[in-house]
Amino acid sequence: MRRATVLLLLLSVNSTEGLFAQCPDGAPPPCPTATRPVSVPANSVAVLYFDNLSADTTDAYLADGLSEEVAARLGDIRRLLVKQASREGVRRLREASPDYRISMGRAMAVRYLVEGSVRRAGLRVRVVARLVNAANGFRAWGQTYDRATTDLLSLQEDLATEVATAIAGQLAPAERTVLAERPTVNPEAHEHFLRGNYYLAKRSASGLARAVEEYEAASRLDPEFTRARARVAYAYALNVRYGWSLPALTRDTMLARASAAATRAMEQDSSVSDAWMAWGFIHTFSEQRTFDLSPFERALALDPRNSEALGSYGASLRSLGRDSAARAAMRRSLEIEPGRAVTLHSLALLSFFERRYDDARRWVDSSLRVNPEFFLAYLSRTRIRLVLGDVPGARRDAEAALRLGSADSSLGEALLVMVEAQSGDSVAARTRLKQLAGALPHIVTHVQERAAEEGLLPGAAFLSLGDRAAALGFLEHVQPRGVRFWSGLRAPEFDPLRSDPRFQRLVEEARPPGLAR
Repeated sequence: MRRATVLLLLLSVNSTEGLFAQCPDGAPPPCPTATRPVSVPANSVAVLYFDNLSADTTDAYLADGLSEEVAARLGDIRRLLVKQASREGVRRLREASPDYRISMGRAMAVRYLVEGSVRRAGLRVRVVARLVNAANGFRAWGQTYDRATTDLLSLQEDLATEVATAIAGQLAPAERTVLAERPTVNPEAHEHFLRGNYYLAKRSASGLARAVEEYEAASRLDPEFTRARARVAYAYALNVRYGWSLPALTRDTMLARASAAATRAMEQDSSVSDAWMAWGFIHTFSEQRTFDLSPFERALALDPRNSEALGSYGASLRSLGRDSAARAAMRRSLEIEPGRAVTLHSLALLSFFERRYDDARRWVDSSLRVNPEFFLAYLSRTRIRLVLGDVPGARRDAEAALRLGSADSSLGEALLVMVEAQSGDSVAARTRLKQLAGALPHIVTHVQERAAEEGLLPGAAFLSLGDRAAALGFLEHVQPRGVRFWSGLRAPEFDPLRSDPRFQRLVEEARPPGLAR
């Protein structure tokens, strides 16, 4: 029943296919020129990211967190249809049209928009919120809140309640109860949690390190804050996924901490969606030959609007070769949160593996427009540019990936070998490749530790210079040969090896059980 429910939710996105088409300039939806049905549901609303008017730009997490929490609370009211607009999409429409609210309503097919601003001054916070009728751009409701920063939880509750009432009328007691639920009773813990979410979204080495710190601080302040504990686990596991290390912590130590935090979160409250998401993601590192998707499905059954869980679920489906289901999960994630750079990148990678290079380029451009710090997207755009013949652009992106990739330089160096080989500078390519080959034992070890598709790029570097034997030798040294290894072999860079028996043997050894050949 749980699996059927999740699949139904994912398949339902087929009816809104147009929502996910990329804009002509490569930006994520909504697009200024998008056409929508004239009639939209009367109970539909999109929450725009609030503007940060604080003197301190580091308070941006507060505006983002308030927007996301209000959207999440409104989403718990079943008779409301809630979406969250991307900050980049709103910015572009503001620049393009004086009536951007009307354009936004048409693009997102909603009747109402929630917008506003946040200004923090010392221990006080001032929030101006408006509910706008997207059909005409007029304000339907507005309120100014002047509260202590320790009162953010009640501010979120009040704001969500008044918006829901303005749209749907009198709320039922059960609906008021849902809006009043709080993940923690400790306001300081809640603020650390919002900071953690802000830094998690950056998907950078420094951002993920800071996310761990913030979630752990929230957990210390409130040991019963299950969502914070689950996010601690998830953030540790993401560091492993990207091959980044935290001070004095090995990969195995980070995985052990992640597992312990996820276990504790499950024991505390198994009804928390993030706890199941973290549990499922962590186990993708221990179950190499296949992934158990049931924890993700449980997470989505508990909270169908958990866009982080949908993104992680979609990435796992892609690694298993279930591309159609992966695309549905990713698009559902973007329907809820259009500005998710990591999901936009996942769609780029999926399109790249399917040899739909123009689509891949549009998705990855959107990802980097939303998050210019996302090193993994620079890796992917380098690969896409090389296939499309844009060597100068590929070089710029490879250098950006090398700069942002933290301590591991092998992936950026491998890409630069491929760039120089394609540019015709075989001397520079071979010199760089020789240096890369000198570090091969370390690289193979690092590939094994990160267990990720992009870790196979050194093999593609050998192949770019026609050294098939070295490419195959590199791939044959990688262990374990699990799901992510198999997925990495699907990449276009390895197409020259498809007919080689040694390569075919590697593919078959790593193929997920039950997947058709």
